[in-house]
Amino acid sequence: MQPSATHIDVARIADNLRRTVELTELGLALRLAVLQQNDPHGTSSMTQVMHEIRLAKEQVWLQSRS
Repeated sequence: MQPSATHIDVARIADNLRRTVELTELGLALRLAVLQQNDPHGTSSMTQVMHEIRLAKEQVWLQSRS
């Protein structure tokens, strides 16, 4: 028996939420690691990290549109 479209949608949404939580945890761990580096302000390191995150988000967005 084939699962209903609603069941598939719920499973997809749950998977997306799990991925979101994982990415949030990774992002927070990365932020903490950057802030704990020698640079007391974390400015240059944090700027680079934020740039990389923006690039990664843009790449995922572009892939999701195709």
